[in-house]
Amino acid sequence: MSAASAAIAQLAGSASLPAAAGGTGDPGRMATGEVVLFIAVALITVACGLGVLTAKRAVSAAVNMIGIMISLAVLYIANSAPFLGITQIVVYTGAVMTLVLFVVMLVGVGGEEPMGGTTSRIQRPIIALLGLGLAGLLAAIVWRTAWPQAQGLAGGDAATPDRLAEVLFGTHVVTMELTALLLVVAAVGALTLTHRQRIRAKRSQGQIAEDKMRDYAATGAHPGQKPMPGVYASTNTAAAPALDAQGQVVEESIPRVLRARGQGLELSEASPEMGAAQRSGEIIAREDGAVGLSGMASMPGARAPRVAQPTAKDRPQDGAAQKNEEEGQ
Repeated sequence: MSAASAAIAQLAGSASLPAAAGGTGDPGRMATGEVVLFIAVALITVACGLGVLTAKRAVSAAVNMIGIMISLAVLYIANSAPFLGITQIVVYTGAVMTLVLFVVMLVGVGGEEPMGGTTSRIQRPIIALLGLGLAGLLAAIVWRTAWPQAQGLAGGDAATPDRLAEVLFGTHVVTMELTALLLVVAAVGALTLTHRQRIRAKRSQGQIAEDKMRDYAATGAHPGQKPMPGVYASTNTAAAPALDAQGQVVEESIPRVLRARGQGLELSEASPEMGAAQRSGEIIAREDGAVGLSGMASMPGARAPRVAQPTAKDRPQDGAAQKNEEEGQ
């Protein structure tokens, strides 16, 4: 307990150093520069906190959280605690939040995407050999490494950022370089896994219109939009067929996938009333081209009028034409 209390007292004393060095003469009063720095950092911290609460995307929230942690590190360094500030940036910002971003990117991969069959037969043995070689190299390094007996710090200066930098980037520089390379590989792997490759090339509206008109000229396919399912029906399911103005089923209104699977609904299944009306003859397909009010339940009215178009035999003929016709007979 005595060591802990001494450490707390030391930190409290170090926190009051900037105020004493500010030239105000009062240890409890902050200098003008410290006030400006605190206000700026506080505003940035509050703005990033609001960004975390209001962000609609997890990546944006993580970036705002990184801003909060960097602001805390600035306050630590301003209060003569550079080691705590560097630790805040390296550990929390550089490690924890980076891990959170990796998880967010990896979770974004759809589970329906195929995970197998992405490597060829030649790549698999090469990958296996590289993996075995890496495992053997790591085992040899561990086997040949001399493990000295652990010793405590000889003095307090060994825990300063200068000594830490000398140890990390002097004695263990190879380890730090390999760690940086591993992080780069992990970032590239996360981007590769979250990248969605298009099955078909993206086409513009002009290209789509040209393709539709080309199909219309070649096969007669209608260039307009297909009817939506459930039109003139009593249900909104995608498996329900649409009905035309004559009350007949439009097969093209059912999605092609459902038709291929045989999951499309019949008219009697989607609307029993319409199915009964069709079976009883109330809804009749008109093939003569004269379509008026169909007489459906939602479109009552009289049937379409029939146009009496006189033919050549019914027309009155003049005397000369009738005489020639009689002579020809």
